[in-house]
Amino acid sequence: MKMVSKSGLATMVLIFVFLHVPNVIASEESVSSTEIKIPVDSVTIYGNDMAFVKRDTTVELDRSLLEIRVLNFTKPILDSLFIYDNKGSLFGWHHIVKKETVQEYVNKTLDFDTILKNSLGSEIEINTYSNRSIQGELTWIDIGRIGILGDDGVLFINRADIRDIFIYGAKTKETQEVNKTSSIPELVFKERSEKGNHNIKISYLTWGANWKTDYKFYTDSDEKTGKGILQAWSIITNDVGENWNDVQMKLVVGYPLVLYPRAIPTPIRMDYVYKGMAMEEVSFAAPQIEERFVAESVGEYCVYELKDRITLKKGETRYFPIVSNEVEFKKRYLWDTRNGETTYKIYEIENTLDNPWADGIFSVYVRDNFQGQDKIRYTTKKDKAEIKTSKAPDIVVKKTILETETFPEYTETYRGRTRYARTTYYKVNLTMENHRDEGIDLRIKDHMTSGHQVELKSSTLEPRRILNTLTWDITMLEGDEKTIIYDYEVTNWRYL
Repeated sequence: MKMVSKSGLATMVLIFVFLHVPNVIASEESVSSTEIKIPVDSVTIYGNDMAFVKRDTTVELDRSLLEIRVLNFTKPILDSLFIYDNKGSLFGWHHIVKKETVQEYVNKTLDFDTILKNSLGSEIEINTYSNRSIQGELTWIDIGRIGILGDDGVLFINRADIRDIFIYGAKTKETQEVNKTSSIPELVFKERSEKGNHNIKISYLTWGANWKTDYKFYTDSDEKTGKGILQAWSIITNDVGENWNDVQMKLVVGYPLVLYPRAIPTPIRMDYVYKGMAMEEVSFAAPQIEERFVAESVGEYCVYELKDRITLKKGETRYFPIVSNEVEFKKRYLWDTRNGETTYKIYEIENTLDNPWADGIFSVYVRDNFQGQDKIRYTTKKDKAEIKTSKAPDIVVKKTILETETFPEYTETYRGRTRYARTTYYKVNLTMENHRDEGIDLRIKDHMTSGHQVELKSSTLEPRRILNTLTWDITMLEGDEKTIIYDYEVTNWRYL
């Protein structure tokens, strides 16, 4: 038998204690649970069957690590969910749908055979097709016949011969117990709560709400010119699956860009000046979060490791915070002529944090109002991400080809070989009009026709050139109009 020294025994004891320390710590920080209801406070409906919903409530909570269950919470578009608690730091959240079975009592109408069986022993009157009337006690029932007890015994009658039946006191309905299963959607989030009154705000995007406009024009003139009254009526539809009681309603002409898997209808083009939805000057803080990951550089990668273990059930999705820090942004507008006559609002944000940003969806909110979202690429430190949030129809742009001419083909010798060359000349006009109530910075990108040799001849404003793409950055005042005219030649060769 091998003996263990005292020092070895002490080492084993220390290891045993060390291995059990996490369990002791975990048990000290227990999680309590509470259920609350958060009513819908406001709804902003966009022109693509989508709504931005805000919920708001004030509730008294204790100081603890708390799991909050929001009852009857209709499923949102999950990636858009925003939770804010002025006295709580979020740990994570998930959405579930509970199945609840309850017993209910319903009145069910009975079929004819059941009524007959339940009426055994009752007084009955029968009229046959041969105009015979029979009265007595219903005493026997078969598939094809019934029996009636009279003074002289039981009379059996074919059911096919019966025209009418009258049963005294017959019950045509009965109360039955049924099990009814209902689905109860819940939002569940965990936070480190402070004691006191908590102001909890939740906002998210959801499908199923839409609105449209019904225009009515009234005039009393039948002349070529005249005056009249135009009325516009909004038609609002709520198909999101929940009641909106005493909510603030907002309707938006147009819609933000989103990346959720649902078809967005192409809006009808209207020739009018678009004015954005007015936003009140309010102060709104970002939600407090607790960073749940540790970042580490491994080779070419930045690895985020969750600090604690989690359980992720089948079909379940959860969200946890990674980092919270301050960054700077620049706002400008972009017209890329490959998108036709459409300009976009762009937010440019530099990654000044300690780690790169992974590919993902980037949403922008301004004063608690959703602006739009875009997908960003992997962004290294000191690099910049550009987020395209919405169209800007009040910046009117147009590209026009003023001239195009193809010169006759000619031959030339190049490195001892004969080749045929053909050159085409282009003259392009770009016009920009700013109908916004503010000055803007506008980036313009245009693309010259490809060829073996593309030569920019001249431009009224000097561009930056990368390959065949030309870029101009201009500043436009409110109501400003500007024009850029440039020309270039494209030459292509073919060898003998």
